[in-house]
Amino acid sequence: MKTRNWLAGMAAMALLVTACGGDGGDDTDNGDGAAGDGSPQTLTVWIMEPGNDEVERIVRESATSFEEANDGVTIELEFVPWGNAHDQFVTAVGGGQVPDVAEMGTTWTAEFAELGLAPVEADADADYVASLVEAGTVDGTNYGYPWYAGARAFIYRTDVFEDLGLEVPETWEDLIAAGETIEAETDMAPFHVAGNHNHLLLPMIWQAGGEIATEDGDSWTAGIDSAEGREAIGFFDELWQRGWTPEGAVSWNSADVRTAFANEESAMMVGGGWDLGAILGDNPDLEGKLGTALLPAGPSGSRDTFAGGSHLVTFADSENQELAVRFIEHMLDPSQVTAFTEAVGFLPGTESGVAASSAASDPLYEAFTTQLVEHSRSYPASPNWGAVEGDAVFSNAIQQVMTGDLTVDEAVAQMNEQVETTLNR
Repeated sequence: MKTRNWLAGMAAMALLVTACGGDGGDDTDNGDGAAGDGSPQTLTVWIMEPGNDEVERIVRESATSFEEANDGVTIELEFVPWGNAHDQFVTAVGGGQVPDVAEMGTTWTAEFAELGLAPVEADADADYVASLVEAGTVDGTNYGYPWYAGARAFIYRTDVFEDLGLEVPETWEDLIAAGETIEAETDMAPFHVAGNHNHLLLPMIWQAGGEIATEDGDSWTAGIDSAEGREAIGFFDELWQRGWTPEGAVSWNSADVRTAFANEESAMMVGGGWDLGAILGDNPDLEGKLGTALLPAGPSGSRDTFAGGSHLVTFADSENQELAVRFIEHMLDPSQVTAFTEAVGFLPGTESGVAASSAASDPLYEAFTTQLVEHSRSYPASPNWGAVEGDAVFSNAIQQVMTGDLTVDEAVAQMNEQVETTLNR
């Protein structure tokens, strides 16, 4: 029944979406007095508020089991709301009151690496998902231990496809062709886009064969104003111009796309396993009518998407550095990670953990595991990437394309300039 538990966790996590394993470690005394010798030590740990009582229970039990294995150690757990977390980290760093261990969204890790994260201690046996390592690597040094993650794949109505004799789209062109048939033969919209959905828009640049930005030495060069970038934004605009999406979708986000699909207003969408879990959890009548697949490939043949999730991190200013790393090793032990990710509805941060997950053996969820391990990437690991997102660079531009206030070429040039300027501050 693990799959059902995992699905329920995904439904809960759909409310939170904004990011394992390792080879574990011995949690007993290693003879150096760092833990287990009975001397009092307190480790402060910040975990993002899960919005799920079961997940919180699992984290608390994990902390308790570490305390029991390490005499004299006390874990002070604080659950931090995602909406407050970034400011709380900034305040903690500025005031010299950092936690010893923290969960950090993967798109923040590069920013806080510059503000005082401690480098990851290398683990030659850890088969971390490559995109999650990439997200935590700055100037060749890794600052985040991959904990859990998820990647978006293709979700579609199998009953509609079967009735119309359609094949699952393998390419962008196939998506358009299937959409034309669905538009002609049903009252359902083929596919919806959204003006505030970066994780739909930006991967199209990779799928077209382009890059969002690349680093050379100390400088970043944006790659959006390129033939590939124009092709990607042009494809998004084509999906919009076909009139498949309501005009109000200029302000939609990913949750709005999911809601429309769940209400049987569309036949295809891009979403995560958490989206699928939420849809089925709220609409049991759709059981048996949904299918999943890898994202349709762009002109370059790429199916890449964004891998979002969380790292576990330590801070250089922590006075309990060694014990902090030992606690992270405990949290990344396969037994701990399995319990956590099954409840949270995401996937482990190691390839072996993903392969052993219940999702990997479930035909409905297997596509998400392959998408994460084989076809996912991270956004530019720059300390200033958070500022790019905070300035709404991409949504502002694409919304103006949708309203007709910018051409594709103008939007691409605008995004390119703003990304390059911000990353090179």
